[in-house]
Amino acid sequence: MEKEKPEWLQALEAQSWQAELIASGLAIYGSLSMGIYIDNFAEWAVLRFDDRILDILYFLLWYIYIAHAVLVISFITHLVLRILWAGILGLSSVYPKGINMETKAYSDHYKEKLKEEFPDLSQYSLDLDKLCSLIFSVLCALVIVLVSFSFWLFIYILVSELLLQILPVSIVSYIGYGLAVFIFLFSILSGLLIQKKFNDNKFAKKYAYKFNRLFGKIFYFSGYKAFSYISHTIRTNVTSKLFFVGMFAIFIISMAVALPKFEKVVPYYKSDIFIDLQANESQVSKANYLDALQSNYILQPTIQSEIINDSYIKLYIPKFKREQAIITNLCGDFEWNDDLSAQKNRELRNTFNIKCANKYYKMSLNNVPLKNIDFQYRRNLYNNREGYQVFISVDTIPSGNHILQIESKYKVDDQNYIRSIPFYKTK
Repeated sequence: MEKEKPEWLQALEAQSWQAELIASGLAIYGSLSMGIYIDNFAEWAVLRFDDRILDILYFLLWYIYIAHAVLVISFITHLVLRILWAGILGLSSVYPKGINMETKAYSDHYKEKLKEEFPDLSQYSLDLDKLCSLIFSVLCALVIVLVSFSFWLFIYILVSELLLQILPVSIVSYIGYGLAVFIFLFSILSGLLIQKKFNDNKFAKKYAYKFNRLFGKIFYFSGYKAFSYISHTIRTNVTSKLFFVGMFAIFIISMAVALPKFEKVVPYYKSDIFIDLQANESQVSKANYLDALQSNYILQPTIQSEIINDSYIKLYIPKFKREQAIITNLCGDFEWNDDLSAQKNRELRNTFNIKCANKYYKMSLNNVPLKNIDFQYRRNLYNNREGYQVFISVDTIPSGNHILQIESKYKVDDQNYIRSIPFYKTK
């Protein structure tokens, strides 16, 4: 026999819409504001991690962008429905009987049909209230899932980085694949054990609840109890078809919203796509021109403008962490000399980096190789990261269309990193 709810709890439940509106409004503001930070992190990480970590972050960012879209869409949907509910509630207080059967506005036959389809305005208001509260509960459970999943992804990246200090990359990768397969099989087994076809099985009776409880406690930590209350209450009161159709619809819409933003960073994370960016002048983008740049970070070789009015080109080339292994093989590592002053060591390091840049990069203008390039090493010029600045004289070339090409030793499947930057010289 269920315990009767105390009056104070019933009163709070009846007024829960107030807390929902405040929380939903704050969540929408926070979720929308979060978008710029996700974009900044995605661009920041490209410069600071090697290809192995970028491959992991590629999937992590796909998840983050979808999760962000899910939160924004869901909280906005909840807020819109709450506003609709408030409107219906106000209408119900003015006209508690709903459709007036005594009106002369419609015929008797038409009024009967209306009353048959829309019999009770107050009941509709109550149904909307329940739907809004249900959506808000699902969103709370969703936040718990997203936070828990993000936490475990962070732990995985951290542990894999620590293991790389003592184990080869191949072994660490196999450990990661093995862990992913184990979790997948464990999830499949736990899901099968609670299906109707198997839930009367002796093994299922003994282990189904234990398996799912263990998985929940490990995955959700302190959020286990809240998530379980919400998810199991909904799952046992909503039909499977309605539950899964709703989840699938939200996921598809969120995928569509997240995809355009994700596509902006995909080329930089996948090495085979990154190597092919701007390989010829037909692939030019705004990222190649400083005056048209729409990002906080410079992720491509960049000149001052597509139209050059000066007698020189000011070129900046960002240096990526993914290039470091090749640079080290080509030039070695700079060794700090403790017998010299810090200032002298910085000067020597600057000279070392410039000499290495002349080995690592090749440049050409209209397919004519540029010689005696004067590289200037810059550590914090644009990206708060290493890079090179080069001034290239174009005083002697005629006005018209021209192409600057930058090539480095970075390779993927024997294809070199090449960037083509078209520009127009005015005089």
